[in-house]
Amino acid sequence: METTRILIPPFSLDIDGVLVDVLEVSKQTLPNGEVWYIVSCSIRYKGIKSKVFPLYVKNEEDLKNKLKIEITKIKLLEITHGLEELKRIMR
Repeated sequence: METTRILIPPFSLDIDGVLVDVLEVSKQTLPNGEVWYIVSCSIRYKGIKSKVFPLYVKNEEDLKNKLKIEITKIKLLEITHGLEELKRIMR
């Protein structure tokens, strides 16, 4: 038996130890019938909260993979430029 999980925004996800707030999800159906979702989210990293940004995803797994990429970018910015510069960039 398959179980269905329903999450009603806003909710938070833990991706690689970083909290991501999912604020809104909008379902979009393309003319060819393909379904995509526009997810508005914000990342909380070391006390810094990012601006709200959209991600265009096909499903939950695609969302998680794209969030991992965004979190990796944030971590690389911290390594290369330091936490203070990261704070300036994310706000």
